[in-house]
Amino acid sequence: MRIVQDSLWFCTDCTAVECNGVEGLDITPEQLKDTLAGLKELGMHLAPNFDSETGEGIEDWSTDPCDACHSELAGYRARFALLAE
Repeated sequence: MRIVQDSLWFCTDCTAVECNGVEGLDITPEQLKDTLAGLKELGMHLAPNFDSETGEGIEDWSTDPCDACHSELAGYRARFALLAE
């Protein structure tokens, strides 16, 4: 595997779905649809590129849109990488 892109920034919802799946997620059906569509569009080889212990690759407050669902709501962002074979 090689890194195709290493600075994709995901919102809280997209981070939760990519890392843990949709079980127990408390978001609207429209938000879930946008999240799943955005993650699918990026491809199946997404890898977390952040460290929750040190905070590296995590922005507690960002005004940049989410690279997956394209939400423009400001807030948490976590960095992911896109891999290819």
